[in-house]
Amino acid sequence: MNPLGSIKFYVKSSDTAGGWGANFLVEWKSEKEVSQPIIESLMTGLRGNHSVSFISPGRVID
Repeated sequence: MNPLGSIKFYVKSSDTAGGWGANFLVEWKSEKEVSQPIIESLMTGLRGNHSVSFISPGRVID
């Protein structure tokens, strides 16, 4: 991925193959020293006249 790039993954709300919620593990590496990436997810939903959206920041897992 290029610097300041983004990647889009779309998971349908009807997709329950991985259980409740869309969970991702992101592995990153670089051949030179770089800053830790900023990884966030955006969830949106719409049902009738009601909508919900939130952003969830990624966390480092050792």
